[in-house]
Amino acid sequence: MAINELSSLCRSALEGSGWAQGDYEDAAQAAVWLQAMDFDGMDAIGALLGAARQEAYCVEPVLAGTRHTGAQGTTSCAGLAGCLLAFELAWARATQCGVGAVRVSNALSPRLALYGLKVMCERGRRFDLSWTDAAGRHFATASGHDEYPDYLGFSAGAATTAPELTVCCRVDEAASKASPDRDVPLAGAIDQAELEARFRDALWRGIEVHASHLDQLVAWKDKVLVPATQASREHGAGGADDGF
Repeated sequence: MAINELSSLCRSALEGSGWAQGDYEDAAQAAVWLQAMDFDGMDAIGALLGAARQEAYCVEPVLAGTRHTGAQGTTSCAGLAGCLLAFELAWARATQCGVGAVRVSNALSPRLALYGLKVMCERGRRFDLSWTDAAGRHFATASGHDEYPDYLGFSAGAATTAPELTVCCRVDEAASKASPDRDVPLAGAIDQAELEARFRDALWRGIEVHASHLDQLVAWKDKVLVPATQASREHGAGGADDGF
């Protein structure tokens, strides 16, 4: 399936699920990129479709005089915090304090943050990322000098049913809080050259998507459409003159 075709379908499905425009555009791009990278992007987007709970985040360090909005300074997010927003918040805090970290709890689909890290690469920003899911705790980093991040691998012993993610930005070369401990063995590392090769291959060959995932996306996409009835047409749907 062509990347543009899959992106359009994902955007429509997320819109049908009730996500706002900025969120569904970011999440669709992230999911398609992850699918091209062999990171189960369709499972990632599936976690957002029909999602009922909200993500929450906290920004560190806390600035003097800041009023906390929740337990331990957490803020509930009606949109999607764990894709690009967390990185922007961490960057803003790092420009103030030299270092900024954002922790997202109740993360709906934490692996989407790997795409956020890729976007930070394009902006020349240095970040470290970690996230937890049923497979374990994952680590990735962006040097600020390369087009793609490095996926450092995951530790299966840290698997959890409470997905969360942490992004950390520093304005100097110091290692961030999100980096793995030296003694923690990691599996499945993928360097930036391999990620780039996978994306180029997807551009040429397209992306494989299981039929069950396509059916799910189409079902949510159809919720955007109005019924094909005379009443719908009387209210402006399907008109012959679209104003062009």
